[in-house]
Amino acid sequence: MFSKNKKISVCLLLLLITIVGCSRISSAQGWSGVLVDDNRLVLASMDGHIMVLDKNTGKHIWKPDLMRVNEEDENKRAAYGLPAVSNGIVFVGVYDGKIQAIEVDTGRIVETEVVSDDFEIVGGPLIHENNLYIGSSDGILRSYDLDFSNQQVTFVDDWSYKVDGEIWSTPVIHDDTLIITSLDHYVYALNKDTGELLWKTETGGAVAATPVIEEDTVFVGSFDGVFYAFDLHTGVEEWVFEKASNWYWGGAVIEGQTIYIPSLDGKLYALDVRSGKKKWELETNGAIVGSPAIVSDMIVVGSTDGEIRIAETSSGEVLASCDVGDSIQSPITSDGFEIYFSVRDHSVRALTVKANGNPDEKWDAPYFSNLLKDDKNPQPSDWSPDC
Repeated sequence: MFSKNKKISVCLLLLLITIVGCSRISSAQGWSGVLVDDNRLVLASMDGHIMVLDKNTGKHIWKPDLMRVNEEDENKRAAYGLPAVSNGIVFVGVYDGKIQAIEVDTGRIVETEVVSDDFEIVGGPLIHENNLYIGSSDGILRSYDLDFSNQQVTFVDDWSYKVDGEIWSTPVIHDDTLIITSLDHYVYALNKDTGELLWKTETGGAVAATPVIEEDTVFVGSFDGVFYAFDLHTGVEEWVFEKASNWYWGGAVIEGQTIYIPSLDGKLYALDVRSGKKKWELETNGAIVGSPAIVSDMIVVGSTDGEIRIAETSSGEVLASCDVGDSIQSPITSDGFEIYFSVRDHSVRALTVKANGNPDEKWDAPYFSNLLKDDKNPQPSDWSPDC
């Protein structure tokens, strides 16, 4: 039965790749988000590197190394979830079913933990109070105690919880409650310390998006094209939004009394966080795969049409845009007035958003990870700014 479910989920992932316009499906090419860690950016490239870049210049702190995978898993050298950093160590969930831990300052490989030999990791790791939580496509959410000592880290099995479908999302925690989603159509609430099931509630489709928690409400979109709000303590449905015409993959963001939800139908919807009533929508010419980001009183969203759009949070009016020339599938990360994201041309971009919404390139050139294999300068000296 699980083999049949696995075939279905692989078809879902390939269908998603087709929807967002990726031409290669024989090997995984991740779209990890960018994590800001002090003055560093931590991410995984679509070429299979784990990278740490200087936030201000875009130069690598150390030359990126490829993720370590078995020879038979060369086509799984990818990461889709956001990395996590704790105690000076970067943790990356690799598509081949392992967690790779490396030293953030040097790139030294600290540990490689096998989560599952036969199943993939799509979501990212969550670290909370020296516990690491991660789901995988075998339908198991695992909790590990992390023992940091002697510049090493040891993964100690804590507890696990099995669901009836694959887990593609990153878990989230609020107080003592951990929320996970699954392709089995359900949202689950577990006790973070024991893995005990607190409640589960069903949606109308597979759920791959990472949920968001705000004011005792869980918000998440499903592959049925419906966006849901559930009570954190009971799982009771509070409201639904049914106006999107495609799936939800990226997570929502909340600012004040508004929740902004990206859809693969190419629209960003702004809803009242308490009622689900639509305030406005912004339409792009492609799919919106990654999460948007708030910058002051503006919201920044990327699309597979290759454009970054900066809009007013209050009205959705587009103030400015920039065409970066290739599909944007990664989430947008904001840090003050700076935004960071990756593009399907193998680049990492950094833009400064002015108060009027106009974006300017922050670095002398983007960082192109595909140039590393030929020992070329990953930041071309003859770069002409897109923005």
